Amino acid sequence: MSHFSFLQREWPAVFEAAGKAEAAVYTDPRTACFYARRALELAVAWAYKHDAALKLPYQDNLSALIHEPSFKQAAGEAVFSKARVINTLGNRAVPATARSLWTTRWLPCANCSM
Repeated sequence: MSHFSFLQREWPAVFEAAGKAEAAVYTDPRTACFYARRALELAVAWAYKHDAALKLPYQDNLSALIHEPSFKQAAGEAVFSKARVINTLGNRAVPATARSLWTTRWLPCANCSM
């Protein structure tokens, strides 16, 4: 049984990513960090969409979203600290060069006809 089962009914996408992170934590820590960051991205995006008290920052990247004062206040120091660690480790799990390669080489081809 997953530690994240409570998410399944209301937030299935967050549950899926969190479950993948949990499943990979011992066998593939890099993958676990990637999926933990993905779960965080989905949860933070949901919070911004459904909580009018959260103010969108100038940039819409995950770091800016979690550091926005209204988010930090709503989340509290304990959640903010964990979110910051997940964001940092998730960024380290996929080096910038790999992210850039994926973005420039593969994402534009998703709409190409082969």
